Parts: sequence; C-alpha cells; structure tokens
Amino acid sequence: MKHTMHPNKEHVPGKRYFGRGGVKIALLRLLAEEPMHGYQIMKTLEEQSGGLYVPSAGSIYPTLQALEERGFVSVQEEEESSKKVYLITEQGRSALTLLPEKPKRGEDGRYSPEVEAFRFEKMRRKLGLSAESFDLLRLVTRAEQEASASKELSSKLQSLLSEQQQQINALLDAYAQQAPGASTERE
Repeated sequence: MKHTMHPNKEHVPGKRYFGRGGVKIALLRLLAEEPMHGYQIMKTLEEQSGGLYVPSAGSIYPTLQALEERGFVSVQEEEESSKKVYLITEQGRSALTLLPEKPKRGEDGRYSPEVEAFRFEKMRRKLGLSAESFDLLRLVTRAEQEASASKELSSKLQSLLSEQQQQINALLDAYAQQAPGASTERE
C-alpha cells in the first residue's frame, strides 16, 4: 500500500522521522535561532531533513500551540502581513539547556565517524532500505554531485544508471511473472 507524504515522495507506513517529543525539540531549537512564522518553520524543517521529513500544518501548528500553552513559545502578529510569528521564551530556552546537546560538527564541517554512522543508520531505517541499498543510494548521490561539474562524467553516469534501472526492472518483471498476483506497477 502506498501512502503519500508529499508529491512524488513515498512514505513507509509506521515510520516516523522524529521520535517521541522530537518535533517539539526541533521547533524549540529552530526558534532559538530566530523567530519564524509557521510556513517558514515547515520549510526549514523539510530542508534540514534533506526532504525526509515534510511537516504538515496539522502537525506543526498544534505542536506550536502546545508549546505556547506551556510557556515555551510566544506569538506575535506582524503588523504588515498579519502573520503570526513564533518566538522562544526564556522558559523555552531553559528547557533546551536541559536537553542533551546536538552532536557538534568538526572544523571540516563533518560529524565524528560515530555520529555520522548513527545518522546514516537512522536515515536508512526511516527509508526502510537494506544496508546495501542505502550504500548504493549514498554512492549515487555522491556520484551525481561530482558529475555535476563535468558533462562527460554526467553523461556516463546517466548511461550507467539507465542500464542499472533496466536490469532492476527486468529482475522485477521476471519475479512478477513467477509470482501470481504480484504487482508490476513502477514509477
């Protein structure tokens, strides 16, 4: 069964991006950096997750309201646009100090190997991929980034990816013919 998170993005049923209380913590951390309105918060969370988490108004606004009721967030209305702007309160900042710190990046902008391994494993599980599939996804991502600087390399990579896609499609087609009632629908 296919559930849609966002246009062209597949959601794995039962998988959550944030653990219990994680959205509240993420909102407080965002608002500790700068006041934001709701749409800005949703776009920032999506960007920070690399598109793995696409927040909805139905999850963000009730959470902001709960944080406001607890005194962690206050709301001001912008005069020009009448948009609500959310700000972290001193009580919200105090609550953040009680939380474990986010992993720090080194001078090179990277996390430690242990933190990076944990982040990748968490991402792999959220996507519902095997270790091999996730490693392949990371490799393709890296190859596309490097190929963006060279038309020749980009062309070779696209050709290679097309061949691999055809091979995987052939594998799935062969399996579908062997398994009665199996779906052959592909994007």
